[in-house]
Amino acid sequence: MPLKISSKFEPLANLESMLLFAVSFFAISVFFTKSGISVFGLLSTALLISWRFLPAYRQDIALPKDVFILTVLLFLNILISAHLSENQRWALSEVHKYRHVLIAGLLFSAPLRKEYRKAIVIVFFISAAFDSIVGMLQVADVLPKGYDRPHGCATHPILYAADLAFVCGASLVLLVVPNNIFSTKKAHILLAITALLTFTSILLSQSRGVWLALIPACIITLYLYDRKKTVFIAGIIAVLCALFFLVSPILRQRAVSIVTSAYTESEAGSTGNRIELWKGALIIFSGSPVFGTGYGDFEPDINGLIKEKKIKDISVTLYAHNIFLQALATRGIIGFAILSALFVAILRWGWHEIRKYESIGGYIIILSTLLTVIGGLTENNIEIHRFLAAYCFTLGALGPWRPGDVPDRRPVQSV
Repeated sequence: MPLKISSKFEPLANLESMLLFAVSFFAISVFFTKSGISVFGLLSTALLISWRFLPAYRQDIALPKDVFILTVLLFLNILISAHLSENQRWALSEVHKYRHVLIAGLLFSAPLRKEYRKAIVIVFFISAAFDSIVGMLQVADVLPKGYDRPHGCATHPILYAADLAFVCGASLVLLVVPNNIFSTKKAHILLAITALLTFTSILLSQSRGVWLALIPACIITLYLYDRKKTVFIAGIIAVLCALFFLVSPILRQRAVSIVTSAYTESEAGSTGNRIELWKGALIIFSGSPVFGTGYGDFEPDINGLIKEKKIKDISVTLYAHNIFLQALATRGIIGFAILSALFVAILRWGWHEIRKYESIGGYIIILSTLLTVIGGLTENNIEIHRFLAAYCFTLGALGPWRPGDVPDRRPVQSV
């Protein structure tokens, strides 16, 4: 017999339907349009906040206090650093991207109906699969591309691969770890296709840093579940990589360069450029160790070091290509400590979800954070608008899944 929400709760039903629409388009926008991220991100935030003020709202799950406090401290630290910046106008304009952290928290704690949350996740996965296909068509020269390697609908191949990595890793975890969310044969087929498409596109993107983040992150996360299955999955990944490297000389050369580039590339190469940026970041930090040079001042300071011949002349000077060195240089030891503590707290949160609730969401929290931290060793990923949106969406949409499928908390009456 069908269920109907009583008229008393119709405003809640209408708002939740609007939220499903807004968050679904936000999920699509993560892969296809930066403007959509802004528009639907703001709309989703407004709806989630409005929902909390309705009498029928009942929150059964919340962010850990340490994660919440450290997130607030991080935002305040960035805001203060932006005000201290010599390039204050630009720095303050960049701070708005951190609103995605608010979306993550609100979406995580929102008592969405399980079928709505599942629908949002499916939209997210299918969007990533289509973006993967766009990249493959670019490889085949069917669609135009702005680089010599595929980048899908993203602005850069590395960002393209980094965003896909969240879906690739999450699909793999949902396939391996038993759960009541994607338990049917059709669901497993969807996950398998999504994982294969995204993994293939990540390899074709030639983004070495994402390779080095995705594979360890998946192996570590699955190891927390089952050691034997992890060895089996690692073997499958190794075979797939070997096949791609065997067929493609370009991919093979990129794989070899992971080891050789550190001592064969000059500062003109991507690895050599990064090494000079890391040196420069440490020099900047030594000059302002407590508060840093200011959020937004990294590029002019690096250019100053080049003029002073303290580092070699390099082509890319916008940021440090390392989230921790970027924090040290621009926000000092205080910013570095807050950022590091936040990542540790998020990992502990994921582990707590696994230990206490046997939560599939806990595995996703750990996976996504490992992708961000490991990938952040070679890219300043969390300061990129689209990447931050993908990370926060993954935490907010998939993080709450516990045994029982996040039960439907709607007051209902039968008809």
